[in-house]
Amino acid sequence: MKLWLIPALAVMLFFAGCGGDDQQTSGTITLTNELYDGGSYYYALGLSFDEAKEVPTLPDAYRADITLMAGAVNSGGPVLPFLSSNTLDPPFALVSNHLTAAESENAFNALKTVGNYTWIDLAAPISTNQIWVVKTRDAKYAKLRIVSLTLDTSVSPAFAACKLEWVWQPDGSATFP
Repeated sequence: MKLWLIPALAVMLFFAGCGGDDQQTSGTITLTNELYDGGSYYYALGLSFDEAKEVPTLPDAYRADITLMAGAVNSGGPVLPFLSSNTLDPPFALVSNHLTAAESENAFNALKTVGNYTWIDLAAPISTNQIWVVKTRDAKYAKLRIVSLTLDTSVSPAFAACKLEWVWQPDGSATFP
C-alpha cells in the first residue's frame, strides 16, 4: 500500500465522523395500524421521537413513543382512529381543532410552549387539522399536527393511516425548538 493513502484515509474518517451528533427534532411521518408477524409476536410500527423514525412495538424492546390504532374507544362505540402510548401517566392533550390546513399549520407553528392542559390516556378521536401535545414516558414533550387521516372500516380489522407533523423537545423542557 502506498504511504500517501494513510493520510487520505485519516482525513476521510475525520470528516465522516463530523456532524453525526445532530439529532432530528422534527419531521413528517405516516403511521398505520398494520400488524406484522414477528415470529412469537405481532407488532405494529410506531414513532420514536428519539430515533426520529418508525420503530417496531415489540414487547422486549419497546421504543415507540406513539402508535396509531383503530377500534372502539368506549365499549360498544364506533371504530375510531386514535393514538396510544406506553406510559403510566396520561400522555396526550388536545390543544386545538381547526377547519383548514392553513389554520392548523399556523397554530402548530405558533405553539412554542407546553400549556396547562388536561392530560388523557388516548388521543381520541383524532381528526385532520388537530394539534396535540404528547408527554413521553421519559418526561419529554412533543407537539403533533394531524395532516391527514384515513379510516377503512370495510376491512377486518379496520385499517387506519395518519400523516402527522411533529416537533420534539429532547432536553425535557416545556418549550419547542
